[in-house]
Amino acid sequence: MTHHCDFCGVDIEENKTNCPLCGKSVNIDTVGKNKYFPNYTVPLDKREPIIKILEKLSLLALVLCFAVDLFCTKTITWSLYVLIGLFLNWVLVLRPIKKQFNIAQILTQYSFYLSAFIIFLELYTNTWGWGVMYAIPFMLLGFSVLSGIMTLAHGYVDFEMFKPMIIIAFLMTVALILLLCFDCPAVWPTLVTFLVSVSEIILMFMFRFKRSIRSLKKNFGI
Repeated sequence: MTHHCDFCGVDIEENKTNCPLCGKSVNIDTVGKNKYFPNYTVPLDKREPIIKILEKLSLLALVLCFAVDLFCTKTITWSLYVLIGLFLNWVLVLRPIKKQFNIAQILTQYSFYLSAFIIFLELYTNTWGWGVMYAIPFMLLGFSVLSGIMTLAHGYVDFEMFKPMIIIAFLMTVALILLLCFDCPAVWPTLVTFLVSVSEIILMFMFRFKRSIRSLKKNFGI
């Protein structure tokens, strides 16, 4: 193993403590550090310890809720809501902060996980209809409009917003087919969201065709 002189860039043998070129003493503790920035240390993210504490507290709260639920009701009833709520808190709040997601990634995850959560509520509470016909379409309509506004506000530069538009259009296509197949009485919210998201995608292709293609390849790995 050799030492390195940060003053003149000469490698020094392990049994020597002085640089043969400049004569300066070489500190053995500096071996392996960056030769250009020997005193540089990577700054720690102050959010990391807070997120770890919140994750541990969430896990503790979940265990306590399951224990109380099993002790009092002998079944898992209301504690399942706690489980889903803490999972959404980790997926939609803690993880985006930890991974430093951009707004496009956040909208994409919100579109998928909140839709799945609403469907879970409908199935678990036997109240099928309100979420699929109204809550999910109007929620995704808001996300789609927000994506379009942010894309226009950045002068078609922020093409990361193209991804949530595609996801929302796909979800609305599937929902529209299912609602029509089951003869749902309220199809218009889903139809409106589908038309808005598809219109935004068509407009982006019309005005920025090449950049839209590049954005698709980048976001979906085509």
